[in-house]
Amino acid sequence: MDVKRAGGFRFLPVDGPFSAGVAADPGFEIARVHAPHHTPLAKGFRLIEETLQQSGRPPTALCAVELRIPKPFGRAEWEDFNGGYVAQWKRWEATVDGHIPGARTNVAPEFEPPSEPCLHAFSYTAEADTRRHDFVISGTPEPEGTLGGLPAYWAAIAGEIEDRMAALGVTWDDATETQFYGTRADHELFAAQGLPHLEELVRPGLRWFFSRPPIESLHLEVDVRGLTRESWR
Repeated sequence: MDVKRAGGFRFLPVDGPFSAGVAADPGFEIARVHAPHHTPLAKGFRLIEETLQQSGRPPTALCAVELRIPKPFGRAEWEDFNGGYVAQWKRWEATVDGHIPGARTNVAPEFEPPSEPCLHAFSYTAEADTRRHDFVISGTPEPEGTLGGLPAYWAAIAGEIEDRMAALGVTWDDATETQFYGTRADHELFAAQGLPHLEELVRPGLRWFFSRPPIESLHLEVDVRGLTRESWR
């Protein structure tokens, strides 16, 4: 995978409105900020700007965004939503060679969904003297058209996540938390599967969100991160 650099981090560019994942460069850490519950996206963008300004960091330091949406999108809705999202990154002048460098997770909660797209959390780089290898892997769903149910979805997702981590120069030992996004029914099925690679996932901490990936045809999504610090607004 190709690797590019932005404000204190390297990222894996893809043909889409986000990157496949990011990792802090030497001399930097990644700080994650939780937004207030169901923060509308426009207000969330302002919160990102204010936090970066208060931290003395430029817009190019923004390296990951976590979103919550009312329901999975159809294709036309997906394209429309991403158009506005990309436009905001361009207003920040934070793109790199035409790519959005920030990782992204964008899911639809099964219970108490927001009434409009909302900011859940975001991450940015800060200068730091640390030996940690901070990183964020974007929400990774099963490839469209994957057959075989949850075991097949998980096998495809796990392989993709490990490829991304290897490209960024990080490992499971650097992870602090893994997030699964699937329905409550999927959770019950998944727990009974005895699937491979779960030891790596559980070791840093595993959280299951009763949520769906952002596109109607998808079922399961997973992201992984290894962070130095978190805060709440």
